[in-house]
Amino acid sequence: MIRFVKYHSRSNTYVIEKRAFFKDDLKLDGNVIVGQDVKFWGDLTVTGRLELGKSSAVKGNIKARSALVCAAAKILGNIETVSELILLDRVRVNAAACQGDIRVRPGCTIGSVKAGGTLELIGKVSVKKIEPLTNVIIRAEE
Repeated sequence: MIRFVKYHSRSNTYVIEKRAFFKDDLKLDGNVIVGQDVKFWGDLTVTGRLELGKSSAVKGNIKARSALVCAAAKILGNIETVSELILLDRVRVNAAACQGDIRVRPGCTIGSVKAGGTLELIGKVSVKKIEPLTNVIIRAEE
């Protein structure tokens, strides 16, 4: 595992090389930047901010303080964040929950979503279920 992960102590950030592969659950204390095409077969838990790379895949669940999920990433489990969640173009997520705001870009597919703040849907987005009491804003593609 350590082979694919570099640590930057000043910013408390772990950087995971592109095309890395993790068979077991991964828990990192700090911020995490994931390169593109990284595969996680288990859960991914991050105490800080997560940037999940383009075309990455997580078979388990994700927990993070905040998250930016880059284009074409797939999360087969659920993603749960505290402050903010941004899903870029063509992301696929089983379920997304955030105590703060969620921003969803065009082409995303989400099974169910719950936002404590505002859920912002931009362009053509497929959402099967929006949990009650979620404040929704729908915008045309920018």
